[in-house]
Amino acid sequence: MDILLAITLVSLLVFAAAATGRALTSSGCPAARLTVADIQARLAAEPPPIYVPISRGR
Repeated sequence: MDILLAITLVSLLVFAAAATGRALTSSGCPAARLTVADIQARLAAEPPPIYVPISRGR
């Protein structure tokens, strides 16, 4: 019974810490959301990946 109480208290403590952390970090200005156009622009700016064939051991 003691172990269940300890697990419950620890999980509540972790939950409270996570909720407090989220509340403190989100109190400032909201972060800008990514749009499809933003993602496409970032991908277009990256160089194309280099194709390296995988040997089949022949």
